[in-house]
Amino acid sequence: MPSIRAFIAVEIDHQAKQKISELILQLKKSNADVKWVTEDQMHFTLKFLGNIDKDKVRGISDSISSVSDNFNSFKIAFSRIGAFPSLNHPAVIWLGIDKGAESLKMLNEKIEAALEKSGFERESREFKPHLTLGRVRSDKNMLGLTKLLKETAFCLRNDVQINKLTLFQSNLSPKGATYSILLQKYLQNI
Repeated sequence: MPSIRAFIAVEIDHQAKQKISELILQLKKSNADVKWVTEDQMHFTLKFLGNIDKDKVRGISDSISSVSDNFNSFKIAFSRIGAFPSLNHPAVIWLGIDKGAESLKMLNEKIEAALEKSGFERESREFKPHLTLGRVRSDKNMLGLTKLLKETAFCLRNDVQINKLTLFQSNLSPKGATYSILLQKYLQNI
């Protein structure tokens, strides 16, 4: 049976993606060796499924539908730039949220519970809502990058509406990952 690499995520609107792209342009001024995300790669991953048999997509779709039918849409607000494991030693650079973080955590928990019933293993790490901006590839210009990360503020005036779940297929290539939509289900309107 052929397999695909897949994950479940929520997307953000085009206007928010544009503002985040402007932030990434500022951070690129550090000339650090970072693989920055593009606008079509911006999302909040709720569950990485890895390589799955194509015949499991229907069961995953059913799980996503059961969650989306019982979860209200909500708003998030970006709050800060962060990094894993820390701003002083960044490996992954991200944007965090305050408003809507609890809703994203609850949505993640509902997805985990629904997929566990379908035989998927729960993620062992605690879910930390974040939008990845880039992945550090080497120490090149690291001091400049860490300084810029600490000095740069990010402000998005408007809240971002989260209103659908998306099942993505991820295709890896030497140029990076490209995503194609396998399924989208809208959350309930409040």
